[in-house]
Amino acid sequence: MKKLLFTLLITVISFQAHAQMQVGNVTLDFGSKITAKKGDVTYIAGEKNGTIYTLARQKKMFYVQTFESGSNKFLKSKQIKFDKINGNKVTIEDLAIIDGEVFLFGSYYDKKAKKSVFAAYSIDEKLILGKPKTVLAVEVPKRSQQGAFFFEPSYDGVNYLVMHVGIFERDEKLRYEIALLDKTLAAVHNEAVDLQFKDRKDLEFSLDDFEVNDKGDIFVVVSDSYRNKAKKTTETNLTVHAYYASKGYAKENIDIDLKGKKVLNCNVINTADGRLQLIGFYSNLRKSGRADWRLEGIFDVAVETSDNSVVKETFNEFSVETKTKLIGERRAKKGKDLKPFYRITHLIERENGGVIVLSEWYTTYVGNTSGIGPLAFTPITYSTNEIIVTALNQDGTMDWSNVVPKEQQVTVTQFSIGLAGGMANGSVSVGVGVLFPLAILGEVT
Repeated sequence: MKKLLFTLLITVISFQAHAQMQVGNVTLDFGSKITAKKGDVTYIAGEKNGTIYTLARQKKMFYVQTFESGSNKFLKSKQIKFDKINGNKVTIEDLAIIDGEVFLFGSYYDKKAKKSVFAAYSIDEKLILGKPKTVLAVEVPKRSQQGAFFFEPSYDGVNYLVMHVGIFERDEKLRYEIALLDKTLAAVHNEAVDLQFKDRKDLEFSLDDFEVNDKGDIFVVVSDSYRNKAKKTTETNLTVHAYYASKGYAKENIDIDLKGKKVLNCNVINTADGRLQLIGFYSNLRKSGRADWRLEGIFDVAVETSDNSVVKETFNEFSVETKTKLIGERRAKKGKDLKPFYRITHLIERENGGVIVLSEWYTTYVGNTSGIGPLAFTPITYSTNEIIVTALNQDGTMDWSNVVPKEQQVTVTQFSIGLAGGMANGSVSVGVGVLFPLAILGEVT
């Protein structure tokens, strides 16, 4: 958790040695700055034997760099150069320390086998990469539906969870596959789950978050919602798939009733008291039963993992003071809610049993594609802005909330070869487009 918080803060504020910031009744101490030998440090994996391992980037080049713990003195730097695997280009995914072993992870699409592959490279003290080892390979229909990989270490750093997610909107289907790895990269557990949703009015479904605790238990959170015209309401189903190591990883479903609220997003944390806490933003429903798609506030649901019982459901509206800092005093006093563009980035357990929630404004803007013939260039702008810091009490009620100003923008240009076709008949038109990304040209502003 310290690594995750530091990674977030290093992107938020440019700071000098031992800078501090007061947010609510919490003091954030940034410590001393890590300066990359080449490029900028973009990610801190953790520490091994007094050495900090990081990822750094300089334009299109990436480096593994090490620093001395405590002094942050630069030690070594090694440019990452992946050889193609069976003719397939490998993309960097993550740098992680698993039970004292350092690994660099990458992914690629196997054209012949039609598989999305997640591979691991061991890293020695000289920063030399070992041979790639496949840790998860998932069959996919085609390149355009190859899905995405998600990953995170367990709280204690002993295990590493890799997840592949594929969403098939036309079939109203979601599929995920997980692999829990130990330091030898052996799978402690594998699981593949297909979720088929019934085609309904305004149907939406998503995989919201996943977690692995220090016992090796795995939790996956999925949600779906639809419009119930008969009852004039929007039904939201929030479900936890629990895999307990002590029960042989047999899948158990935990269903949660959100009592007429619309889930906008949801994140999960397994706290020290053994409870699973689901925290996210919610929207109220209009008289028509439709969601108003405004961020009304934050909810905190707790599940007792000993018996899967739901022991807490708390909904907190954001205060006028917090809204004033985000949308202005006039709109806040009129009861206006926030736009639903905030995402939770971190959940940090408090000493009193509560949770500190960090969330930020996040939007993606895809510009018009331009080019000559089959060559196409598409500008994509990722924007992040202010961070909302919310402190929840143990019972889920809001203790305090504050806003940290921030602004960051990243613009990338996707260079593609496009093949497109279309058909039209009267007022109905159907267009088909296939894009094959060749390169990403990025610039941070």
